[in-house]
Amino acid sequence: MSALAAGTTLCDGRYRLDEVIGRGGMAIVWRATDLQLERVVAIKVISDVLADDPRFVARFEREARLAAPLNHPNLVKVFDFSVESERPCLVMEYVAGGTLADRRGQELAVDSLARALLDAVAHIHAAGIVHRDIKPANVLLDLNGAPRLTDFGIARGEESSNLTQTGQVLGTLKYIAPEVAGGEPATVRSDLYSLGVLLGELTGTPSEALERLLPRLAARDAGERPGSAVEALAELDPTRILDRTRDLDATRALDAPGDRHADAAPSPDAARGADSGATARVRPGPRPNAVITGRQGLIGAAVLLVVLVLVVIAAAGGGDDQKATTTVAPARAGAPADQQIDRLEQIVRQARQP
Repeated sequence: MSALAAGTTLCDGRYRLDEVIGRGGMAIVWRATDLQLERVVAIKVISDVLADDPRFVARFEREARLAAPLNHPNLVKVFDFSVESERPCLVMEYVAGGTLADRRGQELAVDSLARALLDAVAHIHAAGIVHRDIKPANVLLDLNGAPRLTDFGIARGEESSNLTQTGQVLGTLKYIAPEVAGGEPATVRSDLYSLGVLLGELTGTPSEALERLLPRLAARDAGERPGSAVEALAELDPTRILDRTRDLDATRALDAPGDRHADAAPSPDAARGADSGATARVRPGPRPNAVITGRQGLIGAAVLLVVLVLVVIAAAGGGDDQKATTTVAPARAGAPADQQIDRLEQIVRQARQP
């Protein structure tokens, strides 16, 4: 196997390696150039020692398949991958600002990072994925300081349980939830523990809401942690609502120890949902029992006005039955608001005619 060096090309000459930007136990990450699209990318190349091991190649391929369908501003995008060549590689978005591990001791916008990462974690959970290795080295920062969660190398999915031994502890010890360190399956709540430990290490001034949330995220008892990332995010911003039709159902399934979803890759439906953006997002919206919109209120007021006018006319003897009967039909159901109001005004004018 030939040694890699700056200037080497991969994937039939499409990608040129420029500079090593990261090293891990499984792979080396290069800043590279996509010569076909003329853009900078990051390429993770499996290490020489592991390239001939089919188990690690399978894990490498799984990382690509797990990450590829995900589409979220705080997740690193996967553009391409290849396991057919002598050097399996994964082509990803290049994020230029380094990692959170590089920013230790620096003042950071803690609340902004917490919201973005909780939203990203909610997204992957709703797609059927437990990350299992959330740590500062796996959070990249762009030049504006916005985070990108990356490295799904040990994330596990449906039909992938054969690739790691049951009860095997993976990830960085400091960020592993106590129950996982004890041999229990990773769940939604174990990801929240890792994220809570990570956020608690950051230098910055958290809001009161985040100060209250952090001890619960990193609680040693899994039952004391929030039930999902979206619930945790809602605690930081009570004006947001939870999309319970998808995110909470998915994360509850993931959160059940021993359930197949605790080690599940995205199902075809989940992958399609993730790709279309119909996954776990906490979206701004009205709180339950919120007031109706101004346009709805205007229509309701107009209807009430018609009723009052007709009552007054009837009480005042303003016309016989024939005159009180309007020939203007109401607008069809579902018609635009302006059209409905216009038609109601016509009814009122005709009803008032002598």
